[in-house]
Amino acid sequence: MADLVLGIDAGGTFTDALIYCTETRSVLAHTKTPTTHDNLSLCLAEALETVLTNSKAARSEVSVVSVSTTLATNALVEDSGRPAGLITIGFKDDALNRAGLLRIGEHSPHLKLAGGHTSHGNAIQDLELAPIDDWLTEHDPWLEAYAVASSFSVRNPEHEDLASSFIRDRTGKPVTLSYELSSNLNAPRRATTALLNARLVPIINELVTAVEQSMLASGVTGRLMVMRGDGSLVSSEFVRNRPIETILSGPAASALGAATLSGLDDGVVADIGGTTTDVVMIAKGRPIAAPVGAVVAGHETMVSAVRAHTVGIGGDSRIQYLPLSNDPLSIGPTRATPLVVAAAERPSLITVLTHQLDRNLQRETDGVFLWIRDEIRLRRGLSQAEDEVLAKLGSSPEGMSLHDIATNRQGQNAINRLIGAGVVGISTFTPTDAAHILGVDKRYPIGAAAVGGKLLARQLDRFGNPLAATELEIAASVLQRVRDQVAETILTAAADQDALSEIQLSEVLKAQRSQANLTGRPNRLKIAIGVNGQVALVGAPAASLDPTIDGKWAIDSVIPEHHGVANAFGAAIGDIRLTHQITISAPRRGLYRVHLDEPLNFYDLQRAKQFAEESVDARLRSEMHLAGGVSCHITHVWDLEQAMVEERDLFVEATLSSTALGTP
Repeated sequence: MADLVLGIDAGGTFTDALIYCTETRSVLAHTKTPTTHDNLSLCLAEALETVLTNSKAARSEVSVVSVSTTLATNALVEDSGRPAGLITIGFKDDALNRAGLLRIGEHSPHLKLAGGHTSHGNAIQDLELAPIDDWLTEHDPWLEAYAVASSFSVRNPEHEDLASSFIRDRTGKPVTLSYELSSNLNAPRRATTALLNARLVPIINELVTAVEQSMLASGVTGRLMVMRGDGSLVSSEFVRNRPIETILSGPAASALGAATLSGLDDGVVADIGGTTTDVVMIAKGRPIAAPVGAVVAGHETMVSAVRAHTVGIGGDSRIQYLPLSNDPLSIGPTRATPLVVAAAERPSLITVLTHQLDRNLQRETDGVFLWIRDEIRLRRGLSQAEDEVLAKLGSSPEGMSLHDIATNRQGQNAINRLIGAGVVGISTFTPTDAAHILGVDKRYPIGAAAVGGKLLARQLDRFGNPLAATELEIAASVLQRVRDQVAETILTAAADQDALSEIQLSEVLKAQRSQANLTGRPNRLKIAIGVNGQVALVGAPAASLDPTIDGKWAIDSVIPEHHGVANAFGAAIGDIRLTHQITISAPRRGLYRVHLDEPLNFYDLQRAKQFAEESVDARLRSEMHLAGGVSCHITHVWDLEQAMVEERDLFVEATLSSTALGTP
């Protein structure tokens, strides 16, 4: 292990960096820099230069740079991945109609082909490539990547490989193959994972390239590592084609970092960021893994990751005014640039908001400011409404109010599409602004927050009453609601760990809310709900959004030293952990088929098992080298499935699960 490790967390709101000494197990310096989404190299270069200067360490002594990131997780939560196409081969209609696959594929062109293989790896029919050519002609101009999933490709990947080679030769764009991401049989879930991966490839490639450029500019030549969602590290080369494995990278890093920083052996970690709050259970000092695969924002994947509960709520959650709703304020799941931050970068914002406040009549579009972020990101054709929005914004480099750009629903829908595509930036009142009004966050001047708070407070509910009397009142209401959502996420994670459903938990929370609304008499029933064990709160907004401030919840929280950079600390102390599975099936009695890239037959089970172990051993050592490890220790575990036939054990299937552990 290197003497000095430079840990980085590239988050949706801030980019953190620290220098960690492995000999003394101490943090030499750390820094926090606002993430510049339009150009990641800017914030990364600033973070690296600041932390290297403050640590006074020789740059040549940094031999490992380790990165965790929430960019992939945030893209799934906000549904803002890049455009990608999906090809499925040999899928039956019931598989294609699975809710998860339908949802993720709704806005992605999808080509269905005949083909695929049987459970024993035999081709059902030859794959025809001509339909792919016609499909690419129609869709390739606006797509950035592709995903291919074939039935039983984990038993024989031939058709996925053929389709991939054709697409790469034709387009030169990245192609994700489902069998390379998971060895499990669930074809719809593999297809979902592959498509999500394809949508994330450009995002993570931009991050890796930006870190490499920043390292070069700072004179750091160490090996670049990236943390995956299971808390292990891999090299940047390894993760470029498998960015889906970085979902929950941030929660994994924060769980490792928080557990170490707080000395937490068994308990809970809640990482409160700008865009999301992630809750992870800790057992024996390490995060508990998800039993099947990571689930983020309702997307069921086959990615090995920590068992995290992620909710789109944080310091920079976008607050939207919904005048006709029972609840006129919607908080999250998307993020917005806080008014206090945007005002520092765009001075005209506070002038626009002040003019809105000086009017005697409120409008539901008040308090929303927009600007062009990156028009190049829009790879597809513009609708007329989108073209009009960009034309208006282009006339004002600093940005404009929502009301000056779009006054009808069609225009506002176009703006939301452009925001989701990363083309247009948005600033609204956020919990960060509320924290500045109440004085619990003092990083920026509060002028823009105060005006934004007044604009929001004077909006009317569906009964015609103002939402609040003052900006202080609306700020307190916003923070309390966010704190309650953080607490309920912690409780949901604890209930899930105890195998209790969300419905069961929601009944208790509903009863607690009903009791809180009773006035005029003392309560006889005492309802208290919390968690056993300590809860470590980390993340920049941890202090202002601590759900235990008012004593409403039975939660024992601690905010450890370096809590604001816990993710970067977790990335710095990670190791390399690779896993792989190989299956042996029995097409008939006495024949044992080892399912590698090309299935091989054996007539002796022990010989088949030996070959499987030798093959996966060689594969893991090769992958360990690619992942950046200098050496590794490999363990093998067999799961044998047999059936009793005529009082004799009949071999059905055997699965080898192998794990390699190494250090950068």
